[in-house]
Amino acid sequence: MGYLWIAGVVVTVAAVVLLAVQHRRGRSLLVPTLTGSIGAFLLVTGWLFVVDPGAPKNEAIKTGGLAGGALVALYALWLNDRRRRTDEDRQRIEAARQQLEDARAEHDRSRVADERFARSVELLGHDAEQVRVGAMHALAGLARSRAEYTQTVLDVLCAYLRRPFESGPEARDEPGRRDELEVRLTAQRLIADLLPRADVAGAPIYNLDLTRA
Repeated sequence: MGYLWIAGVVVTVAAVVLLAVQHRRGRSLLVPTLTGSIGAFLLVTGWLFVVDPGAPKNEAIKTGGLAGGALVALYALWLNDRRRRTDEDRQRIEAARQQLEDARAEHDRSRVADERFARSVELLGHDAEQVRVGAMHALAGLARSRAEYTQTVLDVLCAYLRRPFESGPEARDEPGRRDELEVRLTAQRLIADLLPRADVAGAPIYNLDLTRA
């Protein structure tokens, strides 16, 4: 039985060489592992036959089988760890991709909101009363959909109300004054709608500058 351990050495060396080749090529290590397992079995079993010829053969075979099985078990553990790390890397890549898409979408939403805000502010200077009212409603809608615009929209509406305007009885009869009054009343209503109720706990506090309005 002495030839067994020699065969085990040969098979083990072949497994090591095959392992190096497969690893360098990036291929599966299953074949080198199985080859190494067979080599370990032959090497351990043959060695036990040599050092203790009187020992029961089934014990030597069992020990050799344990050695070969341990090698396969180590490969299984390594393969499982590799799969786990691959899954973690895939999850990190997916999370990074999702964050990038979310950031891009948020950037697009912010750009659209900025364009909408700029256009609405521009329309506040339009001659037609209906256009100015529509622009104010557009600003209020923007503030409702994107809370970070609320203070800015309130500032714009307050600035509109601070514009010079004669509200006396005689001035109201002048052409266009009645329409302008309706626009200003719309601005006041929208400001009131955008402000949170006083009894709401934790509601944000906004500044209103209506000096000389």
